[in-house]
Amino acid sequence: MKIVFKFLLVLLIISCHSKKEEEIKIENAIEKIQLDTNQVKIRDNKTNTIKNQINSKVKVIVLQCSNGYGLNDFGKTIESEISKNKGIDIIPFPNKNLLGVTFQGVYDKKYCNPIIEKLDLDYIVMTRYLGNIAEGSETFDGTTIWGYETKILNVKSMNQKVSIRKDNLEEYQDIINHIEKNGKTLINDIENLK
Repeated sequence: MKIVFKFLLVLLIISCHSKKEEEIKIENAIEKIQLDTNQVKIRDNKTNTIKNQINSKVKVIVLQCSNGYGLNDFGKTIESEISKNKGIDIIPFPNKNLLGVTFQGVYDKKYCNPIIEKLDLDYIVMTRYLGNIAEGSETFDGTTIWGYETKILNVKSMNQKVSIRKDNLEEYQDIINHIEKNGKTLINDIENLK
């Protein structure tokens, strides 16, 4: 009788122990794949605590040039330079969520609230032409003076700053070249604007 009792006791302990381990493994697996928009819950097996790991990608939209109607828009070049940083997600423009929202001509934070209300983002990059470029003109003679300027808005703090810019350029391609040479400066300005 004692042997049968000991056998049943050992069997009960083994079955309870393996069930607890299996339940813990299942809980760990579920917690590792639980996604909550930008958070991933991960169990630290050493301390047996759950930690939230924040998705650290910064979301940026580059608006169309505020005064570039009818002109080449250098925004795609800016997007290309910014996207070289793997910690930044470019929100595509135009974005279907912006239907009915005024985004043309925007080059200051006071006009950005309708955009901010429609999109989940961290930064807005605004652009404008400098120089004597006539809006809507597609022909340029030797008297055209080219230039551009970018402005970054941190939508959380509503702080904005002029970033890369250049004026007194001879042709449109000089704008593209300057953006490509100064893309890292633009990225640094985005990362450092709090």
